[in-house]
Order: sequence, then C-alpha cells, then structure tokens
Amino acid sequence: MRKRKKVSSFYIFVVLFFIIIASYAYRYIFLNIDTEIVKYGEMEKSFKTRGIIVRNEWTYNFTGDTEVRNKVEEGERVSFGKKLAEIVKGEELQDDLQIRINKLNERIAEINNSTNENNLFEKDNEKLSKSIDEKVEYIKKISSEGDLEKLTDVKVELSSDLYKKSLISGANSFSGINLEQLKKEKSQLEELYNTNMDTIAAKSAGIVSFNIDGLEQNLNPESISKFSVDDVKSLINSLSSVKNKEEKLNGLKVIDNFSWFLCIIADEKQINGLKEGSRVKLAFSGYDDLPLKAKLKHMSEPINGECLVSFEVTDNIKNFYNVRIADLRIITHEYEGLLVDERCLVELEKQKGVYIIKEGVVKFVAAEVISTENGYALIKNIDKKEGVTQQSSYIIKVYDEVIKNINRVKPNQRVL
Repeated sequence: MRKRKKVSSFYIFVVLFFIIIASYAYRYIFLNIDTEIVKYGEMEKSFKTRGIIVRNEWTYNFTGDTEVRNKVEEGERVSFGKKLAEIVKGEELQDDLQIRINKLNERIAEINNSTNENNLFEKDNEKLSKSIDEKVEYIKKISSEGDLEKLTDVKVELSSDLYKKSLISGANSFSGINLEQLKKEKSQLEELYNTNMDTIAAKSAGIVSFNIDGLEQNLNPESISKFSVDDVKSLINSLSSVKNKEEKLNGLKVIDNFSWFLCIIADEKQINGLKEGSRVKLAFSGYDDLPLKAKLKHMSEPINGECLVSFEVTDNIKNFYNVRIADLRIITHEYEGLLVDERCLVELEKQKGVYIIKEGVVKFVAAEVISTENGYALIKNIDKKEGVTQQSSYIIKVYDEVIKNINRVKPNQRVL
C-alpha cells in the first residue's frame, strides 16, 4: 500500500508539471504573447549646440619688443596682488646697464680691499654727476606721463653720461673714482635698470593664461544682455572658421574661475519650458567630466523662432580656461520612472496605459507617459481620480510582467 502511494504521488507531480508546461506552451506558441519585465529607469531631454564662453578677464598686453622674465606657469591659480611676470623694455640697453652694474660691484670690492683712493677730475665728475641726477629725475617724470619715445631717448643720453664719467675716471677701470662716488653711480644705474623693468601683479584672483584672443574686452558678462542673435551667430561662425591659428605670446590675462557664462542661439522648441533661473546641465564634447550644473541667466525675445540664451556656471573643467567656443549638449530636463518598451503602450477609452499579467489574467493599468527615447518609454502610475478608466484597478510596480504585442490580447483575458 505504501508503495502505491509513492507511485501515485510521483504521477501527480508529473501531471502537474506537464500542465504548467502546456499552459506556457499554449501562451507563447498559440497566443504568441511577448512580454518583458518592468524596470526603474531615467531619461533626459537635451539638444546639441555650439556656444561662446564669456568670462571676466583682466588683461595686460605686451609691446612688440617686450622681453618677459620670471613669469608664472600657464594655468596657475593666483591670488590678488600675486607677481605674474617681469617686463623688460629695450633688451640691449638693459643688458648694457647690467654689465656696468657688475663692473661697479667689482671695482667697489677692489677699493674695499685697497688702502688708497684717487680723487681725479673732480670738477668734471661733479658736472657729469649733476647732469646724471637731472636726467634721472626727468626719467621719473616722463615715465609717469607715459611718453615712451622720449623716455628711450633720455635713457640713451643718461647711459652716455655714465660712460663718459667712467672714461674720465680712468679708462674704464674706475680707478679715479672714490668709493662713495662708485656707490652713488651704482645706485643710479640700478634705479635706471629698475625703471626699465616693470613687475606685473594680478589685479584679480583667478587662472593665468598667456593666450590673448582680443575678445576679452567685448566678451564680458556685463555685455551679454546687449548682444543680439545676429551678433552671436556671426561670432560663432567666425570663430568656427579659424583653423590652425598660431599662438603668440602678446600678453597675459587672469581669468575669473569662480563663475563664467555660456552664450548660445537656441530654437524656441529646444528651450520650451525654461525661464530665467531654470537649472540645466552642460555636457561639453571632448571632456569626460560629469555634466556641469548651470543656471539660465538671460533669454532674449525670439526673432524668427530663435533666442539668445546665456547660462551661468560656477563649476570648472580642467584645462578649459583657454576655450572660447565649444560644442556641447544641454540637458534641459531629467526624468525618473518605470521603464518599458514603447511597444507596450496602449490606449483604452482615451486613456494611455499598459497591459500587465496579474495571476494569469491580462489587466489594463492606466499610466502617464513621462518621456520616450530610443524605443523606450518612461511611465508612472496615475493617481485614482475622475476621468481615469474604471478598468484600471491596479498599479504598475518594478518587476511586473508587461505585454509588448498588445494587439494579441484584451483586458481580463486569461493567458495562463
């Protein structure tokens, strides 16, 4: 008797297994129902464009014959007042002055080691000393007035007087000049040398660049509201056409790295739903950094369906400080919800939704379509309210089984 029970139980299990297999075979072979599992997903609304970078930039332009010494590194962050570089005006005169200062230092050292001092040609020395003093004072005056041409001429005359003084005092050996005169002459030469060299200090904090494009004065945040759609379009086209531009060290600038701006021309449809103060994200081509957060700062009135739009950014991208024009993708909206194949969407009694399988029965569930992208739809449940079809008594959840070939089934149909 016990053996029969075991055999009977085995046969019952086999029969149930084949019934389940048969039901699935009926469902997928005869009904040919294709399903998928509901997942949680994200989508975004974005568009690609090209824009101009606008920053607060303090600039210092070099003249053609300027020699730059002891400059800071390109891309270095500096504070206000930081020394950026030394500018030498007139390289030949500067080198000559340095040689004379070195010779004076040598002679002073010799006299310090000697017990005898010579005092020859005192009257000539006094006359030349007076002339030198007057020229030094005159140089200070015209330096403050900014008359560079006259400044160069007077410096040459002063250099000549200093050389004559050295000749009178002993055939370039300075042997006829006493120690005090040598020290005074050295002081005069050093003052002339320093007058011929400027130290550039940062007028604002930021990132240092030696790439000047000539647009720094016009492209500043205060001017954005004055730009027109045609202005920006023309500038983008002109900058886009510049290729293989040779970089030349013609100045330096300090770039505000706290905030900067992006100006674009956008179609009205692309910025639909945005207003001043709206938050977006900017993903720049060629930079693997995460998208930057930005705020819509200015939007012009549309002209022929196009608007000038500017965004303020307070984030930074490494090695981005020299970029003036950029290709990017602007993410205007981001959505989260339940992700299904777009083929799962069905409309019943003017209400969109999906078919899900609940306990072997097809059930219609009303849903709101948030967004569609690349063949997928992002949906969410609709709260129970007036106007929602009465056949929708369930909610959609992650891992629910949703039907893709919606034309092969109908609500409340048993499929298992």
